[in-house]
Amino acid sequence: MSYLVLARKWRPLNFDDVVGQEHITRTLKKAIESNRVAHAYIFSGTRGVGKTTTARIMARALNCDKGPTTRPCGECPSCKDILSGSSFDVLEIDGASNNRVEDVRELRENVNYSSMGGKYRIYVIDEVHMLTRPAFNALLKTLEEPPKNVIFIFATTEPNKIPETIHSRCQRYDFRRITTEQILNRLVYICDNEKITYERAGLLLVARKADGSMRDALSILDQVFSFCPNGIAEKDVRTVLGLADVDVYRSIMDAVAERNAEPILAAIQSILYEGNDLRDFFLGLEEHLRRLLFLRIDGVLENKRIDLQVDTPELAAIYKQQSARFSEGTLVRMIEIVRRAENDLAWSAFPRLLVEITLLKLAFMDSTISVEDLVRAFHEGGSEPVKLSHPSVSTDSAKKKSDAGPVASAQGADAPDTTTVPPVSPARTAAMQPSGAAAPVSSAAPPVDAASFAADSAPGAAADLRKLWPAFVDAIMHDRPTLGSYLSMAYVTGAVENSLDIRFAYSYRFQFGEVTRKENRDEIEQRLDAAAGRRVELHITIETQKPAAAAKGPARAAAPRSIEEDAAKEPIINTVLEVFDGEVLD
Repeated sequence: MSYLVLARKWRPLNFDDVVGQEHITRTLKKAIESNRVAHAYIFSGTRGVGKTTTARIMARALNCDKGPTTRPCGECPSCKDILSGSSFDVLEIDGASNNRVEDVRELRENVNYSSMGGKYRIYVIDEVHMLTRPAFNALLKTLEEPPKNVIFIFATTEPNKIPETIHSRCQRYDFRRITTEQILNRLVYICDNEKITYERAGLLLVARKADGSMRDALSILDQVFSFCPNGIAEKDVRTVLGLADVDVYRSIMDAVAERNAEPILAAIQSILYEGNDLRDFFLGLEEHLRRLLFLRIDGVLENKRIDLQVDTPELAAIYKQQSARFSEGTLVRMIEIVRRAENDLAWSAFPRLLVEITLLKLAFMDSTISVEDLVRAFHEGGSEPVKLSHPSVSTDSAKKKSDAGPVASAQGADAPDTTTVPPVSPARTAAMQPSGAAAPVSSAAPPVDAASFAADSAPGAAADLRKLWPAFVDAIMHDRPTLGSYLSMAYVTGAVENSLDIRFAYSYRFQFGEVTRKENRDEIEQRLDAAAGRRVELHITIETQKPAAAAKGPARAAAPRSIEEDAAKEPIINTVLEVFDGEVLD
């Protein structure tokens, strides 16, 4: 007798065996018990989640000699015929190969015949979305007024391709992806009954690889068991599935913490040499970063529902030691970098370079800093210049600003305010360099006078709002890049102890609208109060009309230039506007 694969051997035989679809099986059982079975159903969901299996269970429940019943016996002739696929009353049709209007017309003719002994004639059409539009139209009348005791069950992975006219005549049930925990529990149950020795970590890898499909999980389990019949070990599962070992991720993160690029590149070369899938490598790295991040949360190991794959105290100590080398903010940014790279991998013509660049970004990325720490660093400044690393302010540019001396800024409409960058001790400063493209900082944000700031930075002194504003905008840029870029377009027009006035140029009407949205304005005001250490009234205004011409003098020099002014200086843009009768939009 030929070998029966696990996916067929352990196919559910009743509603209670269907994993992860309790919301559907419970509804169907109640419908059978109350004799409220509909004449047409749509079972939709991804592959391997139990659509066709549930259809077969329902067919046996309705045609069982002891039924209709929610627990078909499996012993009567009707149940056996349905299980073997030889029943004349339950017809399974492949919609992909029988999708013509002629096939549907033949089905309509057969529907009118009486059953061959069963209580119901049940038509299960798999991949029904493959039917042509004329075929669907030919089926409409039969669905509208079906013969007595005829039931249609349509299974599909793409319900959006089924016409609304069909949807309106059917009850639709959406099958969910099965969770990793549910798949793992089922695999453990099967291995225990099959007398297969296993490591739980190895079965967990199989469950994750299945991606919500129980059928895929059982097929992978069969494959792995064929490779290692004496027992399923995590190492063997990684070999079969082409997954990198967890030690590779630990060594990579150690190299990232040490800013050492050579071990990172060597690890990538080893991964490619062993034929590991790069997307699976990214997913494993995301899981490792998740583990490091969650281990920084108190009590997370005691919560058994948070699966971190840390089974022993010794392993937990190793991971905690590594997670202590990174802050929570840094780990979150690393996860975001890897996640974006994983999404871009499918479109990359040179995947290896993408992986290498992503890991080098992690290695050369500076640590994060909170707004409160940044303000405290300014208040407790020493004799050294500020060193900021930020998407909008590089370390070199920050130093140049600190050496540049007086810089004009917009204050009111008349006189400029001359200030310089305040000195801060390097021990009290931290870098703020996330990945991604640098966002421009408005030239209107005024630097701070070092002499006046030194007097105000004594313990207990109130922070000068004008001096605090540039660092505050940089901090917003770090946490909320889009909102920070909008806010950087404004310039300070006035500041007193508990009030700050900022203004947008007329050309930045969109940015003004976004900043003044209630949720954004509330967040800005709350963070400004926290940064200043007191309640601050923030007044946001916008110029009422376009400037006729650029005003001379230092007062207008720092105000943001409009797009029209930039376009007017480019002859090519002017030529294009004339040829195509165009205009410049803000």
